[in-house]
Amino acid sequence: MKTGYLLKTTIYAAGFAAGTFTLGLAAAPAMARTPVMKIAHVAPQGDPRDTAARHVADLLNKSDTCKIDAKVYPSGQLGSTTDLIEGMQLGSLEAVILPGSFLVGFQPIMGLMDFPYFWPSDLKKLLALHQSDAVRKMLDSTDSQGVKSLAIWHTGYKQWTANSPLAAPGDYKGKKARVMPSPVLVAQQKALGLIPVDMPFGETYNALQSGAIQAQENPISTSYVMRFYEVQSHITLTSHGTLDQVFMVSKAWFDKLPEACRAEIGKAVKSGSQVVVDETLKLDDKGLNAMKAAGVKVVEPTQDELAKLRGVTDPAVRKEFRSLTGDKGLKVLKAIEAEIAKLG
Repeated sequence: MKTGYLLKTTIYAAGFAAGTFTLGLAAAPAMARTPVMKIAHVAPQGDPRDTAARHVADLLNKSDTCKIDAKVYPSGQLGSTTDLIEGMQLGSLEAVILPGSFLVGFQPIMGLMDFPYFWPSDLKKLLALHQSDAVRKMLDSTDSQGVKSLAIWHTGYKQWTANSPLAAPGDYKGKKARVMPSPVLVAQQKALGLIPVDMPFGETYNALQSGAIQAQENPISTSYVMRFYEVQSHITLTSHGTLDQVFMVSKAWFDKLPEACRAEIGKAVKSGSQVVVDETLKLDDKGLNAMKAAGVKVVEPTQDELAKLRGVTDPAVRKEFRSLTGDKGLKVLKAIEAEIAKLG
């Protein structure tokens, strides 16, 4: 965790509370001009989240209810993940699509999105859970930091890649693995005996190629688009977590919009959530076939092996989450678990 980042977000949050920042359209007289909506993410063009983001932008640009000048900026064109979140908090950026892991630095409750062996492995149940009141409470926790989390976009279940199978807990020991800046993910990796290495996503390929790291976790679609299979010989189908994205906007900018525009954005983002699922599923199939054709060995752990992996990681991530969030986080966790139980 980067203390500087935590300090910055705390200062920004204080600025919002004091009303010291002028954001988005705050200075524009009563929506006298077409709202501008920059939508930024770090995935490459052709990635499912990029395709879905362009779908959202297209709907908003053509809207008769509230036309918005929306444009997508992929591949980190507007900065790193930290830059994007800070820009949104400051109001220089209106919308960002990032994994929930990058929100944990200023709202630890979002670390729930990083729990391994927790979220439903059945896609229909997972998508239904995303619409629940319990998950909405988790998403609303970012409001206090000037970030409005509109929706979760499912971009696939995470699988491990390495140059050897990663089916049993002992297979992970001593390997260096890329980790996103989430204490929950760090706790997961340490519990497995991995050595977590925080690095920008764009550096992962070269780090795997050079041996600076030996493993990484991502959905098949992401590993395919980023061509990690060129420098990794094995993919282990653990489906141990999700790399779901949060479509978020600057809360101050969003709140200044007329209600009709807020509703139009909500509808567009919801439509985009289906696009991203469809694109992810297609790319997962294409990606796994391409990996097999390239000679990558596909490892499918047994149910017993998966249970052992969960047994090793679950206590560690729960302990870390409790230390970060206290009773407030525990309440949200229990509410989500209750929703999962209802889904069966």
